[in-house]
Amino acid sequence: MLKTKDQIPINIVTGFLGSGKTTVLNQLLSSPALADTAVLVNEFGEIGLDHLLVKSIDDDIFLLESGCICCSVRDDFSASLLRLHARRAQGSAPPFQRVLLETTGIADPIAISELALSDKEIIQRYFCRKIVTVVDAVYGQSNLDQHIEAVKQVSVADHIIVSKTDLCDPPQLDGIGERLRQLNPLASRSHSGLEPVDPDILRGEGGGAAPGWEGKRLPRQNAPGQEAASSPHDHRFATFSLTWPEAVAWDDFVAWLEAILVVRGDSIHRVKGLLNVAGESRPTVIQGVQHSFYPPVKLDGWPEGEAATGLVFITSDFSKRAAIKSLENILDVSAC
Repeated sequence: MLKTKDQIPINIVTGFLGSGKTTVLNQLLSSPALADTAVLVNEFGEIGLDHLLVKSIDDDIFLLESGCICCSVRDDFSASLLRLHARRAQGSAPPFQRVLLETTGIADPIAISELALSDKEIIQRYFCRKIVTVVDAVYGQSNLDQHIEAVKQVSVADHIIVSKTDLCDPPQLDGIGERLRQLNPLASRSHSGLEPVDPDILRGEGGGAAPGWEGKRLPRQNAPGQEAASSPHDHRFATFSLTWPEAVAWDDFVAWLEAILVVRGDSIHRVKGLLNVAGESRPTVIQGVQHSFYPPVKLDGWPEGEAATGLVFITSDFSKRAAIKSLENILDVSAC
């Protein structure tokens, strides 16, 4: 399903326990640029938004000083999103233009993004824009060493905010930056310390239409396990790229991508890239998250003027060799 002008973008904000999601969320909500935002949180007591609350609109919807509205999730995200949209349509809630959805510290954001990509009632009203993951600069390394949830949150991110940078020294910051690059070379990154978080990080889309895609290619790694990693969890995750010059028929490519996402989706955390489609002069941005396939987006032109497909995968227990074999069984290309 293609995105429509009536759909409202959802940005998912995730991060491990104690990573600083509360601070990041508060900074974003205090920006005038995000005054027309709805934020869904699990419990007010967990994230400390009390000082931003002005008045109660309903039993679980609150108006914030910034003009945003805040909804407490009492059952599940799907029901809360639909309830919030209904109140917007009825005029009992402000006409918000975007949603910030904050997950718990041990949540897997993939389940939520798949909801936004597959639930028919949800996709009529919303589309998933970006997954933003907050990583603690001080304790991020140990969290990644000890908790597979933290590794997954990083692996699915479109943008990573490294928090508490004012509390660590440059070598420590360089170390966590390199670790994050190894785990997810696809994600853009920013820092959060004494300076407030820039709301522009929410612009663009996880599907690849964000500023910065034009004019450059995706990062390429040959992974698995070729770079040093400090945690056994990291060794379960591989990053590799597939490239080929031949243009491909759109229907054939979709058949291949959907097949591997259905059969091996649990092992494919992200796939993202630019596709050279037969008969098209512009590149098509492709992105999948486990079992789901984002609507394609077209860019204005090819980076560096070179028309060639390049896909980057972040996987666990799914090798580059397996990807090439499945690809060549369906498409007449020479991938490497």
